[in-house]
Parts: sequence; structure tokens; C-alpha cells
Amino acid sequence: MYVDANVPVTPKLLAEGALLLAPDGVVSHHTALQLWGGAGPVSSELHVSVRHDPRRARPRVSGLRVHEVQELDCATVAGLPLTTPARTFLDLAAWCDLTDLVAAGDSLVRRTGATPESLYDAASSTIGVRGVRLARQAAGLVRSGVDSPMESRLRLLIVLAGLPEPEIGRTIYDADGGWLAKPDLSYPDLRIAIEYDGRHHLRDSIQWQRDIRRRENLERAGWLVRVITAADLLRAPDTVLARITQDIHTRLAA
Repeated sequence: MYVDANVPVTPKLLAEGALLLAPDGVVSHHTALQLWGGAGPVSSELHVSVRHDPRRARPRVSGLRVHEVQELDCATVAGLPLTTPARTFLDLAAWCDLTDLVAAGDSLVRRTGATPESLYDAASSTIGVRGVRLARQAAGLVRSGVDSPMESRLRLLIVLAGLPEPEIGRTIYDADGGWLAKPDLSYPDLRIAIEYDGRHHLRDSIQWQRDIRRRENLERAGWLVRVITAADLLRAPDTVLARITQDIHTRLAA
């Protein structure tokens, strides 16, 4: 496939090129996740799935991974055949750990209109596929309303440690019914808000100021606000857990 040097090389263009080598295939796995607008594990290869046919040799091209499957569950998006969100989730289970797979599922739910229930139903009804047990476990942990993979990672850190599952994106009101905040995670009964700080204030000082005011308003209303950064989550997850656990114990003892 040759294109003009002035044409931007986009994921869609690369997928179109891959399908020229596998014209009966559908874009799948990591590539489908990207084209659905999802977030999660990345791959240096383009992934395409084709129906198993012993009479046909799979294309062998550097940078292209062709998967043979029994059934092609696909949808057409922007003129491209992609595996459905549920099938994409199932396919990724053979390539991911639990955290990355849940993050991918959360993002597919957010971007495609799929539901956690649809992912769970697909995983539960599938047998004999590599990674299906992990897919079932992960599907049970996928939630709606998650804004980013790091928020997925933070929620899983809490839940897999045996702590109560926090609510996602719960709107908080003051005593007069006025809007206070919508923290990433919260324990409303304990008045604990957990915020993931993605350091976007380095790019957007106005949003940073808004975040500070929102947190101050929550604290004035009697909420305990715990802010977690990417460095906290990736370098010191045990410390993050210890802090949240202490917050819960402090509130329960009050």
C-alpha cells in the first residue's frame, strides 16, 4: 500500500492497509480497541482476525498479526469492519493482565455504548477460547462512568485489596442541595472522596484552580478528600492503600 507523503498516517489508514492483505478479515484485538476509541494495552503490531480456513495460508508480513478464529463478531465503524466491543474485550483477554483488561473494558463501555453486562454476558457464554476465565473475572469488575485507565487502576487497587468498592462519579451536594463536586471515587456514607490527579494542571491552570476550589468546598462540607497522583499509584501502591484504609478506619471510628 502506497500513500502520498503528505497524507497523515493514522490508525485508520494503517488498518485499511492491513485489510488489503487480509481482505476477508476484520480489525481486532489492540487495533480494534484503539479504533473504538478505547484505552488500554498497546501493541506494535496491527491485528486482524480471519475465519479459520485450512485451505488458505495466513499472510505473513512484518508488523501484521493475523488471528484465525471460528466466528467473526464484527461491526462497521467509519467504513472499517471491527470486532464488536464485546469480542474485542474477549480477544484482549489472551494478551492482558487483569488490571489492563478491566481498564480496556471500562473504556469500551465509556466510548462505544457497550455495557458491563454485555461484556459479562459475552464472557460467560464463551467457552474454549484462550483467556476466557480472565475475561469473566475482568468483566465482573468493569464499570460505567470511568474517565481514564488510571482511575480504573486506582479502583481495582482498592477493590482487590478487599476494601469496600467506592462509588464512581457520584455527585455530591451540600446541605442546601447545591452542587459541590463529582469526585472520581467516593464513599458517601463515610464522606470520603478519592480523586485521581492526572497532573493536567501542568497544561491547564484554570482547571487546576477549579479542582482546588472544589476540594476546598468538599472539605468545608465535612468531607475527607484523598488525592492520588500517578506517581503514588505506580510507584507506591501499598502506601496508597494504607492511606485509604486509614481514612476509612478514621471515619468509622468518628
